[in-house]
Amino acid sequence: MFEVEPNLWLQSFATPWLTWLMQAVSLSGQEGFYAAAVLVAGFGLRLRPMLAVMLALLLTGLGTHTIKDGLGLPRPVQVDARVLDKGGTNTRWLSERGGARTAFGLPSQQAIAAARAERDPDFGFTSGHVAAATTFCASLLLAFAPLRRRRSAVLAIALWPALMAVSRLYLGRHFLGDALGGACLGLLGAGIAWWLWRRASAHRFVLPLALSVALASCAMPLIDPGTAGQLLGLALLAALMAHGGWPHDAPATPAMRLGRVALAFAVLLAARGGSHALLHHFGDGQLVRLALAAAATLSVLGGTVQLARWLRLYPGPAA
Repeated sequence: MFEVEPNLWLQSFATPWLTWLMQAVSLSGQEGFYAAAVLVAGFGLRLRPMLAVMLALLLTGLGTHTIKDGLGLPRPVQVDARVLDKGGTNTRWLSERGGARTAFGLPSQQAIAAARAERDPDFGFTSGHVAAATTFCASLLLAFAPLRRRRSAVLAIALWPALMAVSRLYLGRHFLGDALGGACLGLLGAGIAWWLWRRASAHRFVLPLALSVALASCAMPLIDPGTAGQLLGLALLAALMAHGGWPHDAPATPAMRLGRVALAFAVLLAARGGSHALLHHFGDGQLVRLALAAAATLSVLGGTVQLARWLRLYPGPAA
């Protein structure tokens, strides 16, 4: 599963329009896409189930970062000069023929050592794009029951992770094993998140977990402090909402829904600007990144809810 043959086979169909399409699919797998989706669906449709999707994305992101840095396996473009790099000439190869020789083998030790020795390493296993797409789609189906009753919606949602996997192989960014590992991690993250969030007192389970991860991120470089901080911010929001009541999402007019979404993006831009300024002032330490990520997440989500209540963009009292 760490052979370059699947990549080379897909790239044998390369055309300019197909490369453009695969690049567009891959671009939609960036963090900004999922952040926008959470805000649009959360404040435009239903907040509480969409935060379950966010929880799944954060748990999967933590797992992806830990596995990538823990295993330190190279990408296809690094182990074979024949593999095209995002549709263009490969200038990143570290080993001319370093792909796996068997179906269940790993890339050559020379290729692995060369990838780990780079000044700014860029590891492949698992695929973060495929993991995020899988957990996003799976948690959507778990959180929104009406979607599961529509076969066309289920099919379209299920096909997205597969298309993401094809794009990552086609662009030479991942092996087949990377994509399969990302899909398994994404399903696991969605399942754990839904198991935690569907409980009436979800914050009593999520908050201790988030605090444990946050503390671990300060001592273990394998745990990304930014993602740990976002998880902590989400857990604190869940605790506050459990105490003060979740907002009523419906019935609401289209203008109210659009107003909540616009307000969320305005708060997001303000929070990012403030975070960048504070990061520049205090430095890029683990604890600083953790604290700023937690504060920004809580400010964006909780601040939007509070402002929307003041502006009467939520109908009725808190639930």
